[in-house]
Amino acid sequence: MATWVTADEISAARDAFELAIDGWVRPVAHGVGLVPSDDAAPRPEHFPLVNSTDHRLPGVVVAHVVGHTSGTAAYRLSRIQLERAVAMLTPAEACDVYQHPNLWTWRDTYLPYLDTDPAATLVAVFLGDEAELVRDPAIDAFRAAHASR
Repeated sequence: MATWVTADEISAARDAFELAIDGWVRPVAHGVGLVPSDDAAPRPEHFPLVNSTDHRLPGVVVAHVVGHTSGTAAYRLSRIQLERAVAMLTPAEACDVYQHPNLWTWRDTYLPYLDTDPAATLVAVFLGDEAELVRDPAIDAFRAAHASR
């Protein structure tokens, strides 16, 4: 299995993922949240990791999985899609220059949680820089989480 060990290798992998998405526009922020099945709607605390410009590799990986290209949008992820994102991001774990909380949270928290609560909802949210607000409870919750970070 290939690994990305250096910061340059991480950057090259990110660039390759970005170039492979036709029409890709980098989001202002992105994140993946887990909404337990007994919660009526997404809340800000369902998005513990909000990423912006520092470590964009997880965002572009999940964009590949859900087919996101640009703008503000929320996508409901299946377990299979999350597993695919984890597999695509796993080579980055070899790099000790960056922490990989997305990978660890997706793999070590979200996937096992889905074993105990298979009706939970996984949501990937991307915030673009457009002025209008896209109405979706997951986007609203993510915006609230992003505002505090």
